[in-house]
Amino acid sequence: MLRPVIVPVSQPAAVGPVPAAPSVEARGTQYFAAHLDEARQVVAQCADGSLRGEECADAQAAVTEAEGRARFKKFMGN
Repeated sequence: MLRPVIVPVSQPAAVGPVPAAPSVEARGTQYFAAHLDEARQVVAQCADGSLRGEECADAQAAVTEAEGRARFKKFMGN
């Protein structure tokens, strides 16, 4: 019984340097904690589906943490 042989495909020659795609990093939880109004806008955009990705989770975490701190301060009477 013959077995198939896998032969590597030759790579096409590159004409010049391939430009790298610009890296757009998601803003982190710390950024959104410092900019709560913007975090709330991002959360609203994520809820209606116009924004997706890591920023949704980061913004939601910052808003949740800020609201939790506010509730705790209110509970403690501060």
